[in-house]
Amino acid sequence: MRASKTPDEVENLERSRMSAAELSWSLRAVNRASTEVDQALAARLGLRLLDFAAFSHVMSAESDPIGPAELGHRLGITSGSATELVDRLERAEHITRQRAESDRRRVSLIAQEHSIRRALDELSPLFEALDDLATEFNEAEQAAIHRYLRGAKERLARFADDLSS
Repeated sequence: MRASKTPDEVENLERSRMSAAELSWSLRAVNRASTEVDQALAARLGLRLLDFAAFSHVMSAESDPIGPAELGHRLGITSGSATELVDRLERAEHITRQRAESDRRRVSLIAQEHSIRRALDELSPLFEALDDLATEFNEAEQAAIHRYLRGAKERLARFADDLSS
């Protein structure tokens, strides 16, 4: 007996439980595919999925670095678990801890350039394929898609905030 369902079977099951516009179903499918990319990329980089999620948070917070406590909050794990996770990522040389000059108690997590480069190198074919896909649409279509995706991102973020409060 097969343990997991195909993406189409998952979508059909979801559609039987709720109704949504086709764009919403397409976005849900994109979100599922994105999760699959994260899982495959984590495995390719030799990371647990949670460790990869942590690395992604650290990498995306490059302009405003986060510390272990903030990372734990974002991942929904305890401070002790966050410390263990940061220790693993630091031992694997994916991140470093950096003390703030102004407040030595403040620790920032910094993604290592070689790990960022490796992740981006792995993602490069996907980025190119998505850029190629975008060229299949004229400017007006691209603008509409852009508006929809930005609006969807804002609504997803707002919904996540509402769930968290």
